[in-house]
Amino acid sequence: MSQTNYDPNDYEQEPTPKKSATGKAAKHVGEKVAKKAAKAAAAKAGISIGWPVILGVAAVGIIAVGLAVSLVMIVASTSTSEETSYEGGLGFWGGEISEIGANEIPAAFIPIYKAAEEEYGVPWNLIAAHHRVETVFSTIDPMVSPVGAEGHMQFMPCTWTGWNHPTCGGLGAGNIPDGEKMDPAVIARYGGYGVDANGDGKADPWDIEDAIYSAANYLAASGAADGRIRDAIFAYNRADWYVEEVLGFADSYVEGYVAIGGGTGGNTGVEVVDVGNQWIGNSVYVFGGGRNQADIAAGRFDCSSFVHWAFAQVGMDLGPLTSTSTETLKHLGQPVSPNDMQPGDLVFFDTYKIDGHVGIYVGDGKFIGAQTNTGVAIADLSQGYWLQHFNGRVKRL
Repeated sequence: MSQTNYDPNDYEQEPTPKKSATGKAAKHVGEKVAKKAAKAAAAKAGISIGWPVILGVAAVGIIAVGLAVSLVMIVASTSTSEETSYEGGLGFWGGEISEIGANEIPAAFIPIYKAAEEEYGVPWNLIAAHHRVETVFSTIDPMVSPVGAEGHMQFMPCTWTGWNHPTCGGLGAGNIPDGEKMDPAVIARYGGYGVDANGDGKADPWDIEDAIYSAANYLAASGAADGRIRDAIFAYNRADWYVEEVLGFADSYVEGYVAIGGGTGGNTGVEVVDVGNQWIGNSVYVFGGGRNQADIAAGRFDCSSFVHWAFAQVGMDLGPLTSTSTETLKHLGQPVSPNDMQPGDLVFFDTYKIDGHVGIYVGDGKFIGAQTNTGVAIADLSQGYWLQHFNGRVKRL
């Protein structure tokens, strides 16, 4: 998670318009102002009101309505909501578990996510998505990152215990004895986010309940409980790709999510396309995955490692596996017009960055690739998300 000394209040707020009945409000205010102006004009004119006076009052009323509408529109346009949306809206947050979620999330964790949601007001599926991205539901071994993040939800010790601890600095590994690190009183003193969720007197990043509650605590303090979902995810790990990956999993874990792609592609007769069908429904997306034989054997890929693997199966070497990325792949082969795409061509998409995603064209407007929400799957680039993000780059190897 956070690997430097982050202030959870240090976020960029994305303002969203208030839900408003601006037109009704303007009309109501305008009518009140017009009536008041008419009464004042009548009082000035005494009991003798002729056409010149009536027309004058009407003109004053029209001007007043215009001013009132302008005032209301200015107020509405400059107001911001306390809650912040993201592409896809807040409608899916905290909903019923989807088929994808039921199949992917270990059942034992779901009651803990939901209890943490109840405690901190952070959507359970957001907590689950962080758990998925950080440790693949506590399956990585060891659960310690190269920079010292540890436990089920990958907390830096200084974020867990508090950056005010005298040993904290740098990336946040600190030098905190376990007795202090897990002591709720010490955590309270130094402003940490570790929580003793199970009431055993310790706030332990290696205890699943403590870790999940602590993640919810941190996300709530970073804005998730107020609807600032993107801000909170970014505070957890300040990388745009991380935000997109967490959002992708969070969306897919609740009902109302419509998967893009999926299904089987059949046999196209193009070997590099068809070879990937074995991983459909039998793989997971892991950013940076697929670059060793253990990952490949387990079906853990990101988009570029899957492409590298698929071409390797047909005898084409796309360069060193450990350094393959969308940046290296986009410089290979010959450029092709999108109008002339053929099965086996590489297609690129602008997602978290320019050329942030790559897949292999299948034909009929489809491509196969390792997608965040589905693992290896067939997706449709002729409509929806992938059409919007297809950047026209096509390479033939």
